[in-house]
Amino acid sequence: MIEVEGLTKVYGGSHGARALDGVTFTVPEKSIFGFLGPNGAGKTTTIRILATVLQPTEGTIRIDGHDLGEDPLAVKENLGLMPDEVLFYPTLTGLQQLLYYASFYGIRRADARKRGKELLEQFGLGDEMAKKVKAYSHGMKKRLALAQCLLHDPHVLIMDEPANGLDPGGMRYFRDLIRWLNGQGKTIFLSSHMLYEVEQLCERVGIIDHGHIVAVDTIADLSARLTAGAPTVLRVSAAGVTDDGIRAVAAIPGVTNVERTPLGVDVTAKAGSDVSGEVSRALVMAGAALRELKAEQRSLEDLFLALTKGGGA
Repeated sequence: MIEVEGLTKVYGGSHGARALDGVTFTVPEKSIFGFLGPNGAGKTTTIRILATVLQPTEGTIRIDGHDLGEDPLAVKENLGLMPDEVLFYPTLTGLQQLLYYASFYGIRRADARKRGKELLEQFGLGDEMAKKVKAYSHGMKKRLALAQCLLHDPHVLIMDEPANGLDPGGMRYFRDLIRWLNGQGKTIFLSSHMLYEVEQLCERVGIIDHGHIVAVDTIADLSARLTAGAPTVLRVSAAGVTDDGIRAVAAIPGVTNVERTPLGVDVTAKAGSDVSGEVSRALVMAGAALRELKAEQRSLEDLFLALTKGGGA
């Protein structure tokens, strides 16, 4: 579990720039939590503080039950960080890089070698462990970074843009891997600008903008909150939609607009109106062949843009 309360970071003294201002959120144990925000919103500052790289100006952070301010070493022992870019030593082999990193955690060399080989094999780098890191592709370096992050078997993982720069196959590989790690009981804090990936992986998200948390909730509840009071839009896929059918749908109480589309029609109704049955009947009675009718769903991208006033992730 990650608990953050009143996190503030000021650069340049007490009257300097506030990168974070009273940030508060909780990441439930054994969950995958998405952390989103426009460029410059405070995502990187938050991650660096959680990873004990940067000192906060104010606020309390507890990771896996340990207070970061009171016991930072215990936090580090229970935390694994996979940054967006890792600066590996290019002349070390993949396995040598892991052995070097393991020394910072006091892992016995024999244990580190065994654990390192297991992780490299697991992540498809078994045949590459003796190759120098400078010869690794971008995707291989991403997998090496994850192996390094897991060497000391932490309970909590912070992953910053794990799929950044990967091809579709690599993105799917990491998506499946994150699910597997979560299934092994890991709590995962996932920061990404790839909103589709977050939507696929996370039930709960936090959105930060200009150093403030603007939302922390499940994606489903955020969608419900933002669509409350908004018109209902039905996407109708149908063949043979006639002008008579359009007029019949437009005459249904609660319908405010009917618009033809290449696949059929879009029907807009007042908030809270359920006109799907009447729309179906009206179109079929007018001779249309109905294929599909579904209400428009707001994506995570729609929610993100609404909450950050259109800011880029």
